[in-house]
Amino acid sequence: MKTTKFIRSSMAILLLTMLTLPLSAQIKFGVKVDVGLNNPSFDSEALKVENMTSYSIGPSMEAMFPFAVIDFGIDASLLYNDNRMTVSNLSGDGNETKDVYNRYLNLPVNAKVKFGLGMLPLKLFATAGPYAGYLISGDEIDFQNIGDDINAKKFQAGANVGFGVELLHMIQVGLNYSVQLTDNYAADQPNWRDPLNGKTDNWSITGTIYF
Repeated sequence: MKTTKFIRSSMAILLLTMLTLPLSAQIKFGVKVDVGLNNPSFDSEALKVENMTSYSIGPSMEAMFPFAVIDFGIDASLLYNDNRMTVSNLSGDGNETKDVYNRYLNLPVNAKVKFGLGMLPLKLFATAGPYAGYLISGDEIDFQNIGDDINAKKFQAGANVGFGVELLHMIQVGLNYSVQLTDNYAADQPNWRDPLNGKTDNWSITGTIYF
């Protein structure tokens, strides 16, 4: 039920954004893919987190306002995000490992500028803005010596900065740097809190095709 409400709210935001745009805006729709480039490893006395991977995919909308030198506008996407990490218990007899998956619906909304390069069929672009995400499903971390199960938080939020190149007015490829402003897990113990929530920033490569 909460997931359905989040999807409806996200679609309502996108629709409201579209309806309030001036008629002069150039609006395009497409599909966006985002693949994380970081693969960090976090260690503590009791827990080790490694092999962290992430990818996202979903519909995207871009609305640009052309000016003399640059184009200015926004882009927004509704992305299915899949995160995976390997958690190892290092205390006690500690050889147990577990792959943990968390799946979010993320809604990034960015301000965007584009710069043309003369007669060439390509443009440079830069983006910046916030994102919010809602947990669809998440695996519990339930090693015996942790005690209570540790569950992923339902909500996450952060900020993005990106840049890239647009080819033929329809293909965009770029790099994105995101900073996470919320924790992934509610863990009070210092030995577990830092590794589980240690991935606060991330580099990713993005690709979008607009139709």
